[in-house]
Amino acid sequence: MIIYGLGSNGSGQLGISHKDDVSSPTILPLPPSLRQQEIVNIAAGGNHTLFHFSSGIYAAGCNDDGRCAFGAAVRESTTLQPVVIPRSSASVLFCAATWSASIFVTDDGSVLSCGSGVAGELGLRAGRTTSPTPEVVMSLADLDVAVTQLSASMAHVVMVLSDGSVLAWGNGKLGQMGDPAQVVWSPRKIEVPFPVVRAACGKDFTCFLSDPARGEIIVIGLNKRDRFSIQSSIPRKFYSWRQVVASWGTIFVQDKSNRLQSFGRNDRGQLGPAGLPILARIAAGSEHALAETADGRTIVWGWGEHGNCGSPVDEQRDVKHRFNVLEITGNVVALGAGCATSFVVTDGD
Repeated sequence: MIIYGLGSNGSGQLGISHKDDVSSPTILPLPPSLRQQEIVNIAAGGNHTLFHFSSGIYAAGCNDDGRCAFGAAVRESTTLQPVVIPRSSASVLFCAATWSASIFVTDDGSVLSCGSGVAGELGLRAGRTTSPTPEVVMSLADLDVAVTQLSASMAHVVMVLSDGSVLAWGNGKLGQMGDPAQVVWSPRKIEVPFPVVRAACGKDFTCFLSDPARGEIIVIGLNKRDRFSIQSSIPRKFYSWRQVVASWGTIFVQDKSNRLQSFGRNDRGQLGPAGLPILARIAAGSEHALAETADGRTIVWGWGEHGNCGSPVDEQRDVKHRFNVLEITGNVVALGAGCATSFVVTDGD
């Protein structure tokens, strides 16, 4: 397995052994033991990245507030280091990242967080803004539900549960966690008018979807202004979707024909160009997206200020009305994107 990274790297969050931004896919140095594992997920914050391998979680980047859970002695790492979760008998099922916090769900029903956030991102209690090591937010062990999805954006976190209900915490001042619109310091149930199976978090909104056969979809938030017409442009029904992801201001839906439908912000080409090819998978960063096409290419578009969209870019550092093709080796097995960062995982040697 090979992991490629490109984009913003001021804290070493790409994991490529230095702190310079790069605009071409650069191989992360991995120990032999990790190269033989499967990658489950990549979750990226503002200056840190979580890499969920089949054996556990690794991270790279800023750790001055404990967001990478390396321990107090390591304030930053430019290579992947193991995350230390103080529950050694439990395995991590899900991980997610806000701008400066990390969230983990383990197989014993525990939800944990670490790092920092001034708007409830940790979910620990009112006024709690830092946690240098992972602490328990809540436990689902005694409840007859399990987490089926964990999603986060810049400052809020959403958990979808097996009974179709949703819990959330963080910055909800624009209604992205329903009413009342406020900072939510600990997990709160969001009232959604149907059983939820998927959530996608944007900066100021949350998109919820039902089972694809039912086709129900709703976007909440954007209370002050729907500047990019997300709520007005989203269809009332969306049947047979295959994948749904969100950037800070855009929602991407891969439909049953593997075509991409995009809604929201497009001043930097975030929606993607007309005539995109058939896609196999997609990942959304803060203001860009990357995808694998059905014929095996890795393409990227949107705001490429830090090199996260490859090259070339225009005078505004955008890849607009077109896409770039990233040069990589091997077949794509996973994609990840964060705050001006892009990651491609292949089966190469």
